[in-house]
Amino acid sequence: MLAEHGSHGLSHLKLDRRAGVPDGTTSFYYRTRSALLRGVADQLVRYDLEAFTEAFAEETTRGGDGLMVALAELMVGIREEPNLSRTRARLELTMMSKRDADLVSGFHEVSEIYRSVAERLVVAMQAARGPVNQVLVSEQASALLTFLSGLVFGFANGATEPGSREQVERQIRAVILGVAAAHS
Repeated sequence: MLAEHGSHGLSHLKLDRRAGVPDGTTSFYYRTRSALLRGVADQLVRYDLEAFTEAFAEETTRGGDGLMVALAELMVGIREEPNLSRTRARLELTMMSKRDADLVSGFHEVSEIYRSVAERLVVAMQAARGPVNQVLVSEQASALLTFLSGLVFGFANGATEPGSREQVERQIRAVILGVAAAHS
């Protein structure tokens, strides 16, 4: 409902009726609107952690290429339900967090996991080219995360490009290598 109608489209009563439970059920568990929104945010974090665990479970045995494939698949998967609705709801909550910092506290954990994945991918790519430069790793990871954030936003708003996992992989590689080239 949050993804479909925004924050104003989510209420205890509307949620009760959508879920087919007696009126008042949601407000019994989440007394305030703020508590309800935090409950949604907490559930989204659980979904994200499950998705990351599943996507990167075999990462240690697959190396940098496997990590790249898993990350690209995760990105392309955003366009499909239920990931699309979850992404839209997450973006909505993120925008609301300016007024309620507790709302997205769990998203920080997910952000740290994203950063860790980005850094591991960058290190894997750097290691193939010689000694790892930590300053460069930080720059590349930051640029990659910025690119991925834009990609997520675009997919959540109907962007169809890049169209395939392979295209996302190429673009991820281009971002990482482009920062390395500019760093030289």
